[in-house]
Amino acid sequence: MTELLQQFGTVKAQEKRYSLFFLLTYQDKQVGAQNIKVEINKRAFGSQFQIKQYLGISMPVMVPADMAAHKLVAMSERIGKTNRDIFDVWFFLSNHWPVNQQIVTARTGLSYHQFLNRCISDLEQLPNRGILAGIGELLTAKQKAWAKTYLRDETVFLLKLERDKLA
Repeated sequence: MTELLQQFGTVKAQEKRYSLFFLLTYQDKQVGAQNIKVEINKRAFGSQFQIKQYLGISMPVMVPADMAAHKLVAMSERIGKTNRDIFDVWFFLSNHWPVNQQIVTARTGLSYHQFLNRCISDLEQLPNRGILAGIGELLTAKQKAWAKTYLRDETVFLLKLERDKLA
């Protein structure tokens, strides 16, 4: 991976507990532009992948149900620290992405119903203050205003709908 990324700029690599992390500072970067982060998970949860094409390059991409499951678990693990996960969960659920319940159970040790209840409870206790942490720079002014007012409550609502589908 380092060799591949070095074609585009300077790479810093680090092995973390559960992943390989690469930070690419690319050549001719505009002032204020973000660096590119590439993180490869070393854990195996039985996720499924499909081959997709991007700019003529074939690559394995996680199927939507598995992606949504992992994002739900990430949100619950990092709630209050990485609020971009809340936005991602809202996006997946509001666009009716399926969720691989087996992955959620394997990663958390909870039934899907118990897990959703915990997410709902944790989100309901999270104050709206700081809800834009980690995503504010990616949103327009109108989107920021919406997220400050509605993101948490709409995500809770969607999680309750997801839970109630199980009954």
